[in-house]
Amino acid sequence: MTPGTLFVDRHFTFHDGDEAKKILVSLGTAHGLTLVVKTTSLGKRYKNDFGCQSDHRFPNFHLVQNCCCLSKPTWVCLDEYYEFKDAQLLQRHFSGDINRIGTLSDELTEALMSCALASEDISARQTAIVESALESFRAARAQDEQTPEADN
Repeated sequence: MTPGTLFVDRHFTFHDGDEAKKILVSLGTAHGLTLVVKTTSLGKRYKNDFGCQSDHRFPNFHLVQNCCCLSKPTWVCLDEYYEFKDAQLLQRHFSGDINRIGTLSDELTEALMSCALASEDISARQTAIVESALESFRAARAQDEQTPEADN
């Protein structure tokens, strides 16, 4: 799944086994695994500063209202990471449990991925997924910037 993709999981299962409808953000895919993080619009425990807050007690990336397809101020939680097998995501998409709702801009996606890498809560395996995805993401952006647009 492309980094920066926002999607709704109607039956998201938290690490403690609870289940709820959540908006998730993809941080990248490698070796058949997609790494995602959850979001919240309940900002009681977060600062309202836009962008990366990796040094906060609860590391996060704050997306201000209307900076993307989300209509509320939203915090991307960088203190818990979730791995999905790609086949599982595809199956859940076709069953209607998971639906894409939008994509962050390239600039926000790259900043979010860099912020995730600065979080102390990310494991070595998850770091490798994000680093690989970030490298591919940057290479694709550089290629897009070098490709001249076709004349109409």
